[in-house]
Formats: sequence, structure tokens, C-alpha cells
Amino acid sequence: MTISIAARDPGSAQYGVAVASAFPAVGSVCPWVSADGALVTQSWDAGADYGEALLYLLECGFSLPTAADALVAGREGSVGLQLHGIDNAGNTYAHTGEKCVDHADHFTAEAYTVAGDLLASPDVIDAVAAAFEQANGRFTDRLLTALEASEAAGGDKRGDNLSAAVLVYGEPAKLYHNLRVDSPGQPIADLREAYESALETERGMDDEKMQTFWGDDVPETIREYPIRY
Repeated sequence: MTISIAARDPGSAQYGVAVASAFPAVGSVCPWVSADGALVTQSWDAGADYGEALLYLLECGFSLPTAADALVAGREGSVGLQLHGIDNAGNTYAHTGEKCVDHADHFTAEAYTVAGDLLASPDVIDAVAAAFEQANGRFTDRLLTALEASEAAGGDKRGDNLSAAVLVYGEPAKLYHNLRVDSPGQPIADLREAYESALETERGMDDEKMQTFWGDDVPETIREYPIRY
């Protein structure tokens, strides 16, 4: 199973993906984000040859539906592909190929998309969507809440996940914008723990000890962590 949500936060203009899978290293294969949008490639046919190409086409000014349709139409493996996301014009896209294993489906809304395969039931996708819409707080936190709802609703029909990730594009970049867990058993719970640890580290960058160590002015480059996407 892979379950994922791709979303845009209208208030902050951030783009993000949260994803979990019974496949290892999901964070290195499935989520793709930039200033131009957020998208996920998953199931049998997935990875950088979709993700990198689509982010490039979005940067060139193509809409996500136009770019994705072109890639899907020209690739045999797309019958085993789930591809979904949203671009910076608010266009959403979702594709579930006929070879994706049941239960496999997708859902699109105004500011987000959800997709999954090998799910315990259709309730998993519904739970992710509902949790995201009802969640409050930081955009990253809301994405994690949606991912947690997938597991509570039954998750993978085969059992435990092997990996989970959250990836967010936004300014300024934060440590909690790019987190991955590759740990069999409870990677979604571990991802939440990693997020809370990253938040605590960010808070520590603003405390009095930093002022004491650096003097009156703490260099901005010390407080900021440009991250790789």
C-alpha cells in the first residue's frame, strides 16, 4: 500500500505531501514539491522520471493536468501508476491506472488530492480527506494528521507500513519541512515524533542561550536551514 495527500495551503502559499507505504524508502520515490506545486507518484510505476519531469514542466508554465496527461499517455507503465497533485494555479490532477491493486482510488478537492492503493477499504481515503479538512495548525502538522487518519481507518490491507515521509516547500524553509522515516512497524508514529523533535530544535534557535553565545545579533544564516528538495 501507498497512501498520500498532496496539498496547497492558500494562507501561506506552501505546497506539501505526506505519504506512507508498505514499500521502503517512500520519501525518496514518491513526493515532489516546489514553488510551482506538489505531486505524488506511486504504485508500480513511480519515481524521479515522473517527478522531476513534472516539476520542470510546471516551472515552464504548463498546468499540472496538461503536463501529467502528456507523460501518462506516453508511458506503458502508467497503467500501474497513481499520480496526483496540485499546481500553483490551483489545478488538481489525479490518475489511478487499471493495474493498481484494490482497493485503489483517488479523490480531488479544491486545495488537495488524496490517492492510495492496496488499501483496507475505501474508508481510508475518506478518512484522510476528512482529517485534513478538519485539522488546524501548521500546514505540516495538518498533513501529518491526515496521514495518521489513514492508519486509524485501516491503512494497508497487508499490515504494517515500512516507511513514511512529509515534504513541504515554503519560505522560510524549516527543519520539519523534509522528514523521512524508514522503520518497519510504526513509521507514521515515528514521523510524528521526528516532527515534534524538529519543532523543538527550531524553538531552541530562538532562546536566550543563542543570544548569549552569539552576542546581541545572532546571524540569520545560523537561524535558517536551507533544505534540499
